[in-house]
Amino acid sequence: MIEHWFDPQDCDMATQYDIVHIDCAESTQDEARLRLDATGTSVLVVADEQTAGRGRQGRDWAQPDRGMFASYAFVSGWDLSDRTLIPLVAAVAIREAVQELLDIELGLRWPNDLMIEGGKIGGLLVEASGDTVIVGCGINLLWKNPIEGAAALLTEDPGASVAVRLAETWVDVLIGHLGRGSGGWPRAEYESASVTLDHYVIWGDGLGRAVGIANDGALVVERDGEQIELRAGEVHTRVRR
Repeated sequence: MIEHWFDPQDCDMATQYDIVHIDCAESTQDEARLRLDATGTSVLVVADEQTAGRGRQGRDWAQPDRGMFASYAFVSGWDLSDRTLIPLVAAVAIREAVQELLDIELGLRWPNDLMIEGGKIGGLLVEASGDTVIVGCGINLLWKNPIEGAAALLTEDPGASVAVRLAETWVDVLIGHLGRGSGGWPRAEYESASVTLDHYVIWGDGLGRAVGIANDGALVVERDGEQIELRAGEVHTRVRR
């Protein structure tokens, strides 16, 4: 495993954290957790390749030709009840980072899938233990033959350096949003980028129209004149307005 360490002072960051770039990791989530536990310092781990990544709800991991595989581990000062917002805040942050560096606009599928032209180009995974939070983000930068439902941001290989720059920008934006507290989370920005709102969604045996995002990040759906807030379980977007 080859490691490249970056000095946060060289990156003009308001909040210091370690940045580690490695050629291959089984899981950047696990790497980031171990390093935070060992040093007590927030850390961003970026890997050129990830061999055993984890998706939401235990989905199998599929590897694109070139991706950004990154995890940021930190100690959260947010109340436990507010941490359900972190996946949504992280989704807004990576959307802003992609817009800034690549001039590409992403859609957000609730709660934290990253979409472009109907295909999923990435997603986020948040894991927590006590006050330790690890936010992982995977993005398909290049994938010549993606699996069904997937897509990629670019048509040419941008190289590993772009993934590192994108990850750094994402974490800097994320830190800024988290610093505003849960009451200042970018709800309006999330809603404006949502590809779930105004569509019908199904969950369990339910069917309703997604109409908003609650203060705690829950998806608000309307069914038979009643509004229901969904916080857990599988939700599918239906292509029907």
